[in-house]
Amino acid sequence: MPVRASSGIGRRCPVHSSSQRSPGSPDYEFRPPDDWSDFAGVVGLAYGGYDHSPDHRAVVAELLEPKRSLLARTADGPCATLAGYSLEMTLPGAGPSPVFGLGYVAVSPAHRRRGLMRELVRRTLTDLHTARAEPVAVLNSTEPGIYGRLGFGTASQAVSLAVPVEARELAEIPADGGPPLTLDVTSPAEAEAAVAAVCRGCLGERPGMLRREGAWLRRSLADPPADRGGAGRLLCMLATDGTGPRGYALYRLTAGWTRSYPRYTVSVHDLGATDPAGYALLWRALLDIDLGGTVTANARPVDDPVLALLTDPRSAAPTVRDQLYARAVDVDRALAGRGYAVETELVLEVSDPLCPWNEGRWRLITGPAEADCVRTRAAADLALTARELGSLLLGGGSVTQLALAGRVTELRPGAVRAAAAAFRHDPAPFCPVVF
Repeated sequence: MPVRASSGIGRRCPVHSSSQRSPGSPDYEFRPPDDWSDFAGVVGLAYGGYDHSPDHRAVVAELLEPKRSLLARTADGPCATLAGYSLEMTLPGAGPSPVFGLGYVAVSPAHRRRGLMRELVRRTLTDLHTARAEPVAVLNSTEPGIYGRLGFGTASQAVSLAVPVEARELAEIPADGGPPLTLDVTSPAEAEAAVAAVCRGCLGERPGMLRREGAWLRRSLADPPADRGGAGRLLCMLATDGTGPRGYALYRLTAGWTRSYPRYTVSVHDLGATDPAGYALLWRALLDIDLGGTVTANARPVDDPVLALLTDPRSAAPTVRDQLYARAVDVDRALAGRGYAVETELVLEVSDPLCPWNEGRWRLITGPAEADCVRTRAAADLALTARELGSLLLGGGSVTQLALAGRVTELRPGAVRAAAAAFRHDPAPFCPVVF
């Protein structure tokens, strides 16, 4: 996805501009890929040897930005990969802002335990810092234990739901006085313009939301038949009024029968609405689909309104898990580039061995409209690592929880309370896109 060019953090630039060799691993060459074919073999092996369909490969190939990506190779060919993405993500109090996305960080089984993943990430972050490019890096983690060692913290969480037939009742909400809403079910391709409009309307709703246009929107709507896993085709339910779309739901059905009764599973892949009425109407319709049994949603915000709409949320068995991971490329620009809930002044002592330019003490001053973060020699109020700082960047992490776990050290009485009030964001961050 293109990022608007400007000076400073909005500048789009190649992350890796030349071939380099790691001094500690003379047999490995690090350079940008030519295209997705340089990644395909390594990614396929690292993720279990499954062959993706041609349609799937075409989608991920369209998203790849070769000049912003990196691979390690030997004389025998590529052996480790890192895809880089130019993203625009909503940050607390700052709206959509440039961030750098990492994906497909993979190492061939024959080259594991040699530090290749760490080296790929280190080179990427170093080049972002040198170029004064995006100040925040984000990723989705397949294995959550890995990226904390590289300074990435859990920046958002998601909840999975499984609403059984007997718990489908929703609370009534007052009429909003707007135009009457109607529902329509169509294919994702036919609904592309409507989905794009709703996504734009929801972009500033909460931190972590991505601008989805072009290839990123097409990926959200893609439905390769070979990747359905026995389920039906992807469907799009639209809530509209006389002025345009107010919500959408992407879902599919998987056939199932219980004692000769149809109990199809309704899997909700994505749902967005620009107002409460559209949101409630979509959920009511999904919970009342003909032949439908359990309605599942594997990734919703932890404070999703449906949890307040369900009269029996316990039966939906909500399960919370980690979702988006983030880290500061540059502490000063990352902290000054987001908004804060209250005015405060804090001195943070940051430990960041992977990005040594971030090490030291930083004075953060937050105000109603802007924030400032500069180096200082003043006594620190809080001590933390890059990992904990990453957890706070989108407003989802709890400073109090981290302090009680011993991962943030309070050096001045009251500093934890002050930081907790400043960093936390309501509503909670959430990213509907896996990249």
